[in-house]
Amino acid sequence: MKKHLIPVIALLLAVILSSCVGSSPASEKKISMYDLSVAMRGACGSPVDMSYVSSEDESAETALSKIADFEYSEIDSFFILYASDGSKSADEIVVTAAKDPAYVQQMTALLRDHLTYRTSLYKTYAPEQIPKLEKAEVFSEGNYAVLIVADNTGRIHSAFDNFINK
Repeated sequence: MKKHLIPVIALLLAVILSSCVGSSPASEKKISMYDLSVAMRGACGSPVDMSYVSSEDESAETALSKIADFEYSEIDSFFILYASDGSKSADEIVVTAAKDPAYVQQMTALLRDHLTYRTSLYKTYAPEQIPKLEKAEVFSEGNYAVLIVADNTGRIHSAFDNFINK
């Protein structure tokens, strides 16, 4: 009887363990920041010309430092989409991925500070952009901290969620 139980138990353990391997939370997935940027840009529905910078660029650390004082060694990857003509539009999407989930809260706070700074700038030279900045979203999910400044923040946020959770 015991001889027959051992293979059955081993089979059950194998089935249980294999079902756990198939799913991983957003914080553990390695995603393409470029593909995510395309999905989020596609959800904008705006004719604003956007420029793209990412952690794949040669000057990545310098580009990210223009957003906030991130501890670059803590950043796994990132992208920034921003209005090519910042004098006409405040549109901006920033997604940062932390190497360690413990850094996400700090990244999110830095993005909030960036939004506050940009709002104060636009009050002086493009006050018509203030409503867009006031409805901007800063949030985190898993290892990601995100800033969205656009007319369709809800659709762009949904595009992020759909991409991360697929």
